[in-house]
Amino acid sequence: MRNSFLIWFVVSVFGSFAQNDSLVIPSSSILKNLKDGDSLIYYQCHVEEATQQLSTASGQTLTGKAQKYSITEKFVLKKKEQVFSIVYYTSSLAVFPNRKFSGLKIREKPYWNFKKEKEFVLTDKDLKILLALEKKGKEAIEYDYAITKYNTNQLIIRSAKNFKQLVIDGNYILSKLLGK
Repeated sequence: MRNSFLIWFVVSVFGSFAQNDSLVIPSSSILKNLKDGDSLIYYQCHVEEATQQLSTASGQTLTGKAQKYSITEKFVLKKKEQVFSIVYYTSSLAVFPNRKFSGLKIREKPYWNFKKEKEFVLTDKDLKILLALEKKGKEAIEYDYAITKYNTNQLIIRSAKNFKQLVIDGNYILSKLLGK
């Protein structure tokens, strides 16, 4: 009985230390070189089936039929005093396919209409998700630049003049994964 208590105690103590260890960011990650005060911008464009509703200035509500829309989201990751935070923005829906990401020379345009939705501090779990998507994504080739039915989920990571444009297989949407 005493031995089982001792084993339980050792496992629980070392388990709590393991959970409190700081997250190690791999040297291959774009997050590795961030210094205090630096930021990264993540743009994610994905396609979903949706029904769009419009409210007019006169109070009329128009509902369209279900169709595919591309959704563009922007995440500004900031590092300050070893803490990572995110400012999350959304853009108006655009009819599929969305050609906002025509390549790595991306420049945000005012007509993208980004609107700030929320701001939150990233947990270690959130950082692990960002690192996993960066590792899982495959570098986009010219064929991948237009969002089509064949590649419906892309992630661009921008740090000043450094870019990574990644095609993400699967339904890994940052807004659904982060801040939960």
